[in-house]
Amino acid sequence: MRKNYFSWAIPILLTLLTGFLLFESLRLYLFLPYTDNEGAFVLFGREMGRGARLYTDLWDHKPPLLFAQSWILQALIPLTETRLHLYALLTHALNAFLIFHVARRLSFSTEGAWASTLAYVFFLFPPLFQPWAVEADLLIQPFLLLSFWAAFFQNKRVLFLSGAFWAAAFFTKQSALFVIPVYLMAGAFSDIPKILRWLAGAGLVAGVVVLPFLLNRSWTDFYAALIGFNQHYIEKGWDFFFATPAFRDFLVSWTKMAGWTYGLAFLIMVLGSAGTFSKPPHSRTLFFLWVWLFGVLAACGVSGYFFTYYFIALLPPLALGVGLAWMKLRQGHREDLYICFILLAAEVAVLGTDAGGIRDKVSTYAQYSAPRYLADKAMGLLIAAEAKPADRLLSWSDDPQIYVYLEGRAEDALKTMENFSRHPPRYCVVSRMDQVITPPGWFLAQLQEHYLRVKSMGDLDLYRLR
Repeated sequence: MRKNYFSWAIPILLTLLTGFLLFESLRLYLFLPYTDNEGAFVLFGREMGRGARLYTDLWDHKPPLLFAQSWILQALIPLTETRLHLYALLTHALNAFLIFHVARRLSFSTEGAWASTLAYVFFLFPPLFQPWAVEADLLIQPFLLLSFWAAFFQNKRVLFLSGAFWAAAFFTKQSALFVIPVYLMAGAFSDIPKILRWLAGAGLVAGVVVLPFLLNRSWTDFYAALIGFNQHYIEKGWDFFFATPAFRDFLVSWTKMAGWTYGLAFLIMVLGSAGTFSKPPHSRTLFFLWVWLFGVLAACGVSGYFFTYYFIALLPPLALGVGLAWMKLRQGHREDLYICFILLAAEVAVLGTDAGGIRDKVSTYAQYSAPRYLADKAMGLLIAAEAKPADRLLSWSDDPQIYVYLEGRAEDALKTMENFSRHPPRYCVVSRMDQVITPPGWFLAQLQEHYLRVKSMGDLDLYRLR
């Protein structure tokens, strides 16, 4: 009778919590302004739909399948802020669904699989890892979860799918390289035929992705963005890390906040991994989860920037670790785990109800610059309200969402730079942020001679042609 009670209680609790999460997301997250990365995501996908070439007319050092998702989405509906954040919510729902099935593939009990799924939903309440933002680190997760799910099949043919999904993850974000050791733990690389099948799947997807760049003779641009620039990006990241004491001090404070927020879940995972099981899961489970977790940590730290949203990739293995601990709790008398789960439930309740304004305190460490993004939105909407269809804009800033708000075309910015003296744009936006490269002298001279500064918002100055 008790077993039956738990079998019904956990799905019901999950349904109620998911409903509460949806309500909280509608209230808090759906209407937030675009981040800089979200601005690039929307802008690039839209311009690709208009015929712009990635890495030639549009440039970013992220892989093509990230922007292909935006392209496909915008072929169906325009990506407003609300719709974009709904897409993040749907991605989380898909992740939760796949976590359940990965848990079952790991021979978790039904309760253990539901506990893992529930834990993942719990982990979305703290805003520390910016769970509402559409970042590559979030969009890569469904591909990796599908790949791991397929990796545990006994049927060698399914390993072809595992390799294909891994390649889809890699061409969404290159950090998928750091989880390659996980396939050793899953047994996918235990013999040559398995390895060949996995590589065949990965090679097929890689061929499909790379072929268009070969055919339109933009392979050099593609390779320089994905490989060449990222080497430079990593070097600059560590130069910044060692040269900026204030940044290192912030990381210490951020680590303390992360410890308070997710440290209990990590402790539960550790305690759940200790000791023996009366009904053991898959023999490779412990190695699989811990190699996955540390592979993600390595990926989060490789660039030296330690951006907060990188760490959302920790949540799936951490959730499975909590599910593993729940199975350990149900199989024996573990007072330590009882106490930890009670504390975890209390922590979720505090975060979910925003007791004492705790959510805002956590948000201050999330590196989500709300004033900056609100200024970008205000600036874009201001220009859109008065601009005529033939007017052009040049935005010298880190935030491409200014173009998104006024339907500006990204390649027009490049043409504007080339033809500045013959066809000067009506509007120029210049950022005063330290991280933005200083504009060239000729551009500043043009602003002083031919433009009038008409508005300042945050770190942005708006110039209009005299």
